[in-house]
Amino acid sequence: MAEADPEGAPGVLLRAAPSGESWAYVAFSLSPAPLPEGLYPEFSEARRRADRIAAERTWLAALWTDRTTARWDLRFISDPVSGRIETAVIAQLYGASPAAAVRAALDALPALARFPAHVTGTRVEDPAEIARLLAPFVPQWGAIAEIRKRITCRPLTRVWGAERVGTTVSRFDAPDASWDRIWTHLAAEPRRTVVSVCLEPCSAPPGLTEGLTMRAQAFGTLAEPAPPDPMYGLPVPGDPFAREAHGLYEAAARRYTGRLHRARVSVAVEGEDPVSDVLTGLISHAVAPRSSGAVVVRPQGPEDHRVACGNLLGVNRDWQRDAYWQEVPGALRTSLAGQLWLSDPGTVTVLADLVDADEAATVFRLPHEEPGGPDLFVLKSRAPHDPHPGAPAGSTDAGWTDFGPAV
Repeated sequence: MAEADPEGAPGVLLRAAPSGESWAYVAFSLSPAPLPEGLYPEFSEARRRADRIAAERTWLAALWTDRTTARWDLRFISDPVSGRIETAVIAQLYGASPAAAVRAALDALPALARFPAHVTGTRVEDPAEIARLLAPFVPQWGAIAEIRKRITCRPLTRVWGAERVGTTVSRFDAPDASWDRIWTHLAAEPRRTVVSVCLEPCSAPPGLTEGLTMRAQAFGTLAEPAPPDPMYGLPVPGDPFAREAHGLYEAAARRYTGRLHRARVSVAVEGEDPVSDVLTGLISHAVAPRSSGAVVVRPQGPEDHRVACGNLLGVNRDWQRDAYWQEVPGALRTSLAGQLWLSDPGTVTVLADLVDADEAATVFRLPHEEPGGPDLFVLKSRAPHDPHPGAPAGSTDAGWTDFGPAV
């Protein structure tokens, strides 16, 4: 796995995959901008939050690109010694050649550097420092988890053809998510902890809206009472799960159009103990407080662990074969000659990490300062130094295969 600081492109970490493509990484250290005197003397906390969220949404919209495989990773790394959080945003850009990857990374810099007014960004010039931010430590078995959309699979009281099971995917439904409690708890963690939020710009897949609309209509039909049973003359009630599924698919058909993102939220701790249930619970509740639509998933085996580590350390978005399916039975995870429709695994996997602008703003929250609040964030980037001993040296979607013992 090759790494380089390309001549004429300082501050770019370049990594090449065995198949020949390349990834270029650029990064900014972030800290809350000091509040000017009298900036919001008469405004409520809710008003300040609304202004911040609007500014962050505008910034994210400007970052959107149709370039193949561009990703933005916002990560918070706690320091138990100082009780502060180091924050950075890392851009990963793909290129068919090293030069193409570097050009893509440099082209992304102007939009990336236009941070909202409540954030200060300092360009990370040392590739070794970028590598440290990517891999502050290697999570051991049980010390990494992800917050995912909840996948719910239920038997139907009314059948649809030969299908007797329906599957839904929730959404991150926080209207104006606050991460203040998350950051406060993260700063107090006794072990070094990293929270990574990755967004990958994408467009709605062809035919997605039509497919979601048809499923919403099917579940809507099942949710309504059926004609009386001809044998007993009793009415057949609507299916309660179908009512829930109808609402979710109808909203998805309306929301998942045009410019979207795919999201991943990872949490990892240094050492042998598991990830804090309190911290992961705070994140899952913050992003989906209305419907409990977020769930904490943990690797179910060595392969899942390898993928989870690659996602975090390499800004990847690979599928964990067992953990991501949650409660879906194995028989419903692979479509059998088109026999599945209400539980179509292809549709489920598409929806599992797809987010619209509202959801992207919910998970991708930049640091900020509140008047009179605690100082949680590192105010200036640390001096560059070598990556943490034992941290892997490179990452692509095709790489990151050796993380030491998984179990």
